[in-house]
This record gives sequence, structure tokens and C-alpha cells, in this order.
Amino acid sequence: MAAIQASAQVGRGRPSMTATLSSSSGLEVLLSTLQNVGDVESTLNILSVLDELLSAGTDRRIHYMIKKGGSEALLTALVKYGHTFSPNYTILIPLLHLLAKVGHKDRRIGMKAEEAGAVLLTLNLLKHNGQHARRTAACLWVIQVFCSSVSTANLIGENHGLDVIYRLIPQYTTKHLHAINTAVDSKLNNQGVI
Repeated sequence: MAAIQASAQVGRGRPSMTATLSSSSGLEVLLSTLQNVGDVESTLNILSVLDELLSAGTDRRIHYMIKKGGSEALLTALVKYGHTFSPNYTILIPLLHLLAKVGHKDRRIGMKAEEAGAVLLTLNLLKHNGQHARRTAACLWVIQVFCSSVSTANLIGENHGLDVIYRLIPQYTTKHLHAINTAVDSKLNNQGVI
């Protein structure tokens, strides 16, 4: 119900998109709109609704979202909002958190991320946000998820991913222990691969 209401709110002012997706489920409308919408408020509303839908349910909801193209929609949005001259982290942080949540259940997330051009983009976002704990942690979670694929882990390693992670560790004190643990977990999960 919340998904349908949100899709109706987001769809206002866009009758052609709503009309062409009338036979689609509420989730499919949300995912399609996420990929095509251009304004910040609508994107944040969609991300909030998707997060609420996935938080309130079981893993079945995440698998259903993956089946409906949820990973690809999130990756497309990441590339769209991350490739700008001045990325909007108001959108990117919840997007990265949602991508990490969905990516943990998608066995092909690494390959999908490579195809979408999101792997090196995320690594680049990490490189440029070492001083921002929340941004760093969000990027690290997503990189960890991407590394479930050997080829993606190799791609990150070839592009000095571990060097970036090792440079992050001294910047944080015990106040930022969560980000440090994420960095170490990311390295340990791929030990011998990267």
C-alpha cells in the first residue's frame, strides 16, 4: 500500500510514465521511476519507501526486488548521481546503504556493478571522501558487497583499492571504529583474491 501511494505521489506530473506502467507492480513503478526521475526530493522519497519495504519484511522481499531488477535500478541511480561534478551525498548515502543491503543477497551484484560502471565509481567516491566517516563507511560497505565476485575484487585490487583502504585506517580514532572494522572486514573477505 505504501509503495503504491509513494509511486502515485512520485508519478504526479509524469502522466505518460504512469500510464505506460499501469500494468506493473508498485515495486516496478518505484524502480523505473528511480532510474528516470531527476529531482532530489522524488529520489529521496523513493529510496525511503524502498528502504522501508525491505526493512519491514523478510529476505523474500529483497529477493523479489532483485528479481524485478532492483539491483540494476540502484546501480543505475548510483552511476547517475555519482558521476556528477559535485555528487549529492544527501542522495548517495541512503542509496549506497540500500545497495549494500540488496547486494548482500544478490549473487551477481559484482558483475552487475561492473556492467553498470559502478565499481570504479564507488572506489573513486571512497578515495575522495576519506575525511567523511559516514560517506566512507557507506562506500566501504558497497565495495565489500561488490567483492563477492572474484573478477570485481580483482578489478578493485588492480585499481589500488587496498591502498585506498589502508590510507583510511590512520585517519580514524576509536570514535570511528565502525568504519575501521568495515575496512578490515573488506580486506579480510578478499584476502588472497586482491
